[in-house]
Amino acid sequence: MAEIGKRLTVVDGERVEIEVFDVPEPGPGQVLMRVSRSQVSAGSEKGRFRGPFNPAGHTPRPPGYTAVGRVQAVGPGVEDFTAGDRVFALGRHSSHLLVDTAPREDSTLSFAEGEFPGRPPQRIKFDITDEQACFSRLGDVALHGVRRAELQPDESVVVFGQGVVGQLIVGVCRLAGGYPIVAVDLDPERLALSKKSGATHIVDASTTDAVEEVMAITGEGARCVFHANRDAQVLDDCVRSAGYAGKVVLVGATGGTLEMRLGPLLSREIDVRGSQWQVDYPHKYYPWSTPRNRSAIMRMIESGDLSVEHLISHVAKPEEAHELYRLIVAGPKGWMGIFFDWND
Repeated sequence: MAEIGKRLTVVDGERVEIEVFDVPEPGPGQVLMRVSRSQVSAGSEKGRFRGPFNPAGHTPRPPGYTAVGRVQAVGPGVEDFTAGDRVFALGRHSSHLLVDTAPREDSTLSFAEGEFPGRPPQRIKFDITDEQACFSRLGDVALHGVRRAELQPDESVVVFGQGVVGQLIVGVCRLAGGYPIVAVDLDPERLALSKKSGATHIVDASTTDAVEEVMAITGEGARCVFHANRDAQVLDDCVRSAGYAGKVVLVGATGGTLEMRLGPLLSREIDVRGSQWQVDYPHKYYPWSTPRNRSAIMRMIESGDLSVEHLISHVAKPEEAHELYRLIVAGPKGWMGIFFDWND
């Protein structure tokens, strides 16, 4: 009798349900992963639902892309992994995942169906919890953004948006020697967490003019400004908060269109940089691959240099997913890092 697995699916773009499936055997070059934890990436996963976060009406995809667990079985030809190996992998919220162990171009698996063909698992070599290991994915996003900013010690930093990615940017900038580090958000609870993440100053944009506050703190504007927010319009405030020849880095799942004044962008010669695409392997032009960044984040967490425990708000069973996604779509209050526990 086939083993039965379960996974989350979005129905009609409006509700999250659990569907069951027969757990497959791994094929050549694949491993079957038994997932223990998966982490919600709220900025990206909001787009799975109809409404303001999916204005174009795109067909919702299965949610999730971050999972930690152990190899349950290996397919023919697999030599680098054995049953019992603890691994990180890209994949939807599911109790089991089939994962390719080597990059490949042609695949019958579909990214649109929540699978990630040709994205090998990564062995976890650090003494950290499953939740901490999951943070390596969004930590990779944050670390790549800081690398794109080319942050120098004692450069001033402002981070607009204090979701998980924004909090991790704050933490990485602290490790890189940025000062001051200013966290900006509309939610006082998130700003309280920002202080634990490493912010030297916080700005509540719901009660004050964020740009004026940043200018008062930094003097002439910040050297590095991070847009870690789904609202494209916030870019205008980011540009106006940057000092002369400052750097503005857009990080993560920002989308949409905006209207903004070009004067500050031109007169202060602001350098606007994107930060999203990365490669899974090192090459001569960009040595910092996603696995290498994830490994760096895990090492920082294990050493205690990067704190993430305060960012865990929910560790829930998959049966609670619908209510948690309703909470996410409703706004930023009452949640931060959300994980699903797939253990029996």
